[in-house]
Amino acid sequence: MKNILLVLSACIGIPLIGQVESNFSHFMLKPVSYNIAYAGAYEPIEVGVHYRNQWTGLTGTTLSTGSLDFSMPLHKINSGIGLNMMYDVIGVQKNLYLSAGFAYQLKIKKAKLGMGIAGGIIQSTLYGNLLKAPEGDYNNNFDHRDPIIPLNKASGISPYFSVGLMFTYRKLQIAYSVTNLLEGKTIIANPTNSKNLIFTRNHYASISYKFKLSKSLVLAPNILFKTDFIEHQLDLNLMLAYKAKFDIGLGYRGYNKKSNESVIVLLGMNLWKELKVMYSYDISTGKSFGSQYGSHELSLVYKFNYKAKLISPKIIYNPRFL
Repeated sequence: MKNILLVLSACIGIPLIGQVESNFSHFMLKPVSYNIAYAGAYEPIEVGVHYRNQWTGLTGTTLSTGSLDFSMPLHKINSGIGLNMMYDVIGVQKNLYLSAGFAYQLKIKKAKLGMGIAGGIIQSTLYGNLLKAPEGDYNNNFDHRDPIIPLNKASGISPYFSVGLMFTYRKLQIAYSVTNLLEGKTIIANPTNSKNLIFTRNHYASISYKFKLSKSLVLAPNILFKTDFIEHQLDLNLMLAYKAKFDIGLGYRGYNKKSNESVIVLLGMNLWKELKVMYSYDISTGKSFGSQYGSHELSLVYKFNYKAKLISPKIIYNPRFL
């Protein structure tokens, strides 16, 4: 229970404060969830399923995230659409993200500038009956004696908006986005209490490039910087692809002693041309080292590699005008 209270305090605060979005070591495989401007930037239709189990072995606490991403180009109008669904479990708190967006791809000679906007909701649920406050009465009655913590299950919904920009030129990709643009607020405690759970506005900046080392080898560095201008975090990895079939990589999360979090080992394979599977294991290097067994992540990304064929309408000649 001590660990549950610790995780809850870190995530929602007492009183309730801002919450930062989940980490993914496979961020380069799910760009549309970070930046809606990705939608329509590339040819294939993409569907991605991702699951992350954070800090396994942490006693009494469940930290896991699952997401489903979808992006599809709209060639006739140089645009694309993107959908994202994410279910985040943080101890006794659960968040469901649902969003849909549109991006326009402006062609600039050999380059492309994507501009996108997305909207949706965040549903949050807190299971207060699984918590115990230090001054609560749990002998005769179940009473937290705390106006902030609900006695039972409490839920709330807040709006979600994001915007993004992405510049692509050949093998270079540079992107910037802002999620939780309006910093949606929802009451998730007792109805008579005015304290809110605030979903903090987050900023993402990323850059990636693909170096062709030989006919068989491609080296791809990926960098993602995340900040809410209070806390900052840096994700980076270096992926080596062999014959577009196998991937092996090494990653790191953190940039100083305070944010140092993990070293990441990544393995990927294209089961066939359209389907990629990737697994990674995060080895904790921060303060949580020794109290848990690292984090596991699994991704499946399917690409529909085809172009919509333009079918000309059948011409029927009118004999009156022959």
